[in-house]
Formats: sequence, C-alpha cells, structure tokens
Amino acid sequence: MANRWNVMQDKPKRKRRVTMDTYEFCTFLIFVSLGAIGVMILLKLPSGTFDHVSDSRNAVIALGFVISGALLLKFDSNARVRAAKKFDYDLAEYEMVRTKWLEMEATKLDMQKEHSIQYLAVDSSKPIIVESLPESKVIEVSPD
Repeated sequence: MANRWNVMQDKPKRKRRVTMDTYEFCTFLIFVSLGAIGVMILLKLPSGTFDHVSDSRNAVIALGFVISGALLLKFDSNARVRAAKKFDYDLAEYEMVRTKWLEMEATKLDMQKEHSIQYLAVDSSKPIIVESLPESKVIEVSPD
C-alpha cells in the first residue's frame, strides 16, 4: 500500500500463500535430503555405497520421508490460511483508508469551492488598491 494520504491506496492482491517460515524451510530441507537418500538407496547410487544398509534403516528413512512430507503439507495449508487472513485484514484496512481518503477529498473540494466562491464574490463597486513597495525595498535588475 502507498504510505501517503494524498494518493489513492493500492488495493491488496490475493496470494495463494505467504512466504516460507523457518520451521517450514527446515522441514523442506529434511524432506529433500531424506528423499535424496531414499532414492540413492533404491537405485544403489553410487555403486557399492549403500550395499550394507539394512532394511530397518531403510524403513526409518522412509518413515522420516513420509512424516516430513506430511508436515510440509500441514505447513502449506497453514500458510494458505495465514494468507487468506492477511488478505481479509488488508482488505478491511484498505476499505477504511479509502473511505477516509474519499472523505478528505470531498472536504478538500468543498473548501476549494468555498474559496473560489468567496473570490468571485468580491464587490466590483469598490476598487482594489494595491500598495506599492517603498523605494528602499525595490530591487533594480540590470540586463546582462
């Protein structure tokens, strides 16, 4: 949103989700690393490295992969809920600021209208006298 009162505020835009927080980023790193290790175990890459890994260790890695994947889905749904709440709050704030801005613009137009009416309502029968400056305050400018 714009920070000044003399311009129309920008309407907030709906986003799918908010940015990734620390817990979600850490869980994502765990998910990717466990997934990479799991794929390497299944494909036995590099050759001979994962030959000694037991099935119980494979199960632990697979369980960690599934749990971290479930946590990622939960974090993503929470991020979407937070984005929806933030949009609703920003929209309510936008409506409030927009209403105030429109009221200020209407007041400003009324003041300008009143000022212009006062200016046009000058009595033309009375002459307007413009006082001249004293000689000491007159500045002469010579052309160069």
